Amino acid sequence: MRSLNLQRPAFFYATFSRPTETFVRRELWALYEFGFTPKVYSIWRGAKQWEGIPVTCFSLWKLWSLIFWLPYWAWKKPYAFREILMALWSKPCPSVQNWNETFLGLGFALVEANNIAAQKHELLHGVWATMPATATLALSLLLDVPFTMGAHAYDLFRKGGDWLLTDKFKHSSMIRTSSMSSASRLFELGLTNQKVKVIRRGLSHWPVRKSFELSDHKTLKLVSVGRLVEKKGYFYLLRILSSLAERKNCKFQMQIVGMGPLYKALHHEIFRYGLEEKVVLVGSKTEEQTRELFLQADAKLFCGIIAPNGDRDGIPNVIPEAMSAGCLILASHHAGASEAFIDGVSGFSLDPKDSNQWVKVLEEFAENPSSHEKIRKKARLQARERFDVRNTASFMMKNFNIINLSERKTSISQHNRSGL
Repeated sequence: MRSLNLQRPAFFYATFSRPTETFVRRELWALYEFGFTPKVYSIWRGAKQWEGIPVTCFSLWKLWSLIFWLPYWAWKKPYAFREILMALWSKPCPSVQNWNETFLGLGFALVEANNIAAQKHELLHGVWATMPATATLALSLLLDVPFTMGAHAYDLFRKGGDWLLTDKFKHSSMIRTSSMSSASRLFELGLTNQKVKVIRRGLSHWPVRKSFELSDHKTLKLVSVGRLVEKKGYFYLLRILSSLAERKNCKFQMQIVGMGPLYKALHHEIFRYGLEEKVVLVGSKTEEQTRELFLQADAKLFCGIIAPNGDRDGIPNVIPEAMSAGCLILASHHAGASEAFIDGVSGFSLDPKDSNQWVKVLEEFAENPSSHEKIRKKARLQARERFDVRNTASFMMKNFNIINLSERKTSISQHNRSGL
């Protein structure tokens, strides 16, 4: 594929590369393979290179120079400066974490704007709607360069969304999201299809499952993967497993992969339900280790919910990953988890609060695994069709190119009207 005719664009990350952010690494690599080579900026620490790709890491000590840059930009770009200040004062910050992210993003932009201007980027892209998009919003206003942004479930729903979200939406040329549930939220806020683009998160590995027989002919091998946080619905998962354990004709082993603040509470619940011989918290695993676990498992369970603070998942990366490995998928019907597959065709969309639904499917699967082979193979096929990172990267490139052409036409039109 021909690369875009863009002066090297810039991608801004909070921290790059972060082990848990697998899809952004896959996507960046796919873009580089297509010849689309953005300059990578990491605002909060990070590595100086990844897979041979250089990363420009911001040095936090530079924030001391704000003593100079604050009055400089207030004088040079008073309207942009005032717009951001008014946005900050117009509503309260949703959380201490978001406050920190916002001011670090703004501080980075003020300090680095001249250095970034020297790179002559024609497009700035904030990978996340929080700190990176804060930086690109400010840089766009200071440097008159268009910017695009990602907006995923965490950015949009947790405690009502990011502090400067409305202003980011107003000024951005494109908003990339990865699920229809997140896109629906954007449409509710008055955005249109012209600006909002649903671009799935991509996969780059296609595991080969040798057999669709049960891994252990007497015991279902189950797996659940994700951070141990409230929105993942692990307490509902343990309730389901407790109900399943009562069915003497369905033996199982569950591995829960991940770490997080609920580790101790979940460990306690496992013992309270008497599941210590059936359920294991295995901690964090690498991407490669997780792929191997999916190949060893018969079914992947995801019980995501909408947390009290509004946080939820769009399409968790682990669902298409498990699909590609041929697991039977049982996923919550909340938010976007079930968008990855077709209910009853390539997976099962279920209510995590109704344990009987889950138990029924798992019992039928244990008694007659061959009856679910078609569903598992269909899931594997759909993962390839819907989540190939080459396709998602290609779609991103296409939209970046449209934005570039549109901005150039606007610039030429303004130039002509000025009579210059």
